[in-house]
Amino acid sequence: MSDKHQLRFALAALLAGLLWGYVRHRGDRRSSVHSALQGIEWFVAYGGAAALVTLAREFMERGAPEPPEGERVTHFRQVVTERTGTEG
Repeated sequence: MSDKHQLRFALAALLAGLLWGYVRHRGDRRSSVHSALQGIEWFVAYGGAAALVTLAREFMERGAPEPPEGERVTHFRQVVTERTGTEG
C-alpha cells in the first residue's frame, strides 16, 4: 500500500475513532477529550504517523526546483500611468 493510501486509511480511522470516542463517552463532561484521544490512538495505530513522516521526508528530498542558469531577476520595476480622461 502506498503512503498516500496509508494516510487516507489512517485518516478514516481517525474519523472513526473520533466518532467512537464520542459515542462511548457521551455522558462524560470530558467527552471531547476522550474522543480526540481515541481518534489519535486509532490514527497512529493504523500507520498515520509513519505515513506522514515518510511523505514529509519525500517532500524534503524533492526540494525546491533549481533556477535555470543564465539571467537572474534581481528586482522589478513598476511603471504607473494615470489617465484622467482629458487626454486624447
